[in-house]
Amino acid sequence: ADRLEQPDRIVFDLDPAEDLPFAEVKKAAHELAGILDEGGLSSWPLVTGGKGVHIVVPLTRKYEWPTTAQFAKDFAQKIAEIDPKRFVATMTKAKRKGKIFIDHFRNQRGSTAISPYSPRAREGAPVAVPVSWDELDTLDRANGFDFEAVIARVQGADPWADYFKARQGLTAAKLKKIGLELSE
Repeated sequence: ADRLEQPDRIVFDLDPAEDLPFAEVKKAAHELAGILDEGGLSSWPLVTGGKGVHIVVPLTRKYEWPTTAQFAKDFAQKIAEIDPKRFVATMTKAKRKGKIFIDHFRNQRGSTAISPYSPRAREGAPVAVPVSWDELDTLDRANGFDFEAVIARVQGADPWADYFKARQGLTAAKLKKIGLELSE
């Protein structure tokens, strides 16, 4: 709260078309996390309590909103250009059929994303839950955690235990590894 103009994370919301199985979303999440990792950016998955997965990248609070938003947009667009049959980086619903929308718009000042352990206003009140990459593989849907499951879950190990230790920057060298440039 002491530096509101310098975000401490980037969120990529993988929002699948209605006709895509969750297995495709998991596969995509792993692929995008792998690309980010190649660029030196560790990430953590969050099942949203809806149908998608958020890939959360913690950052050092060095860059301002326009820089982080531009990186998120450039990354999403690059992925959509590389594999246009599977991904789209525009909001237009008509272009999403059979694809995963990489929603990068969560990274602009004033934008929101579901917080960990937040219930959704949907039937059964599914909860958004942080998971490990290994655990993501075992899940059959993004809305599989209810209040009872979450209460039991928080008694165990934290799948994001290292999240707050992993502050990382958007350096030019890192971004070059994944074919992007830093625009400050």
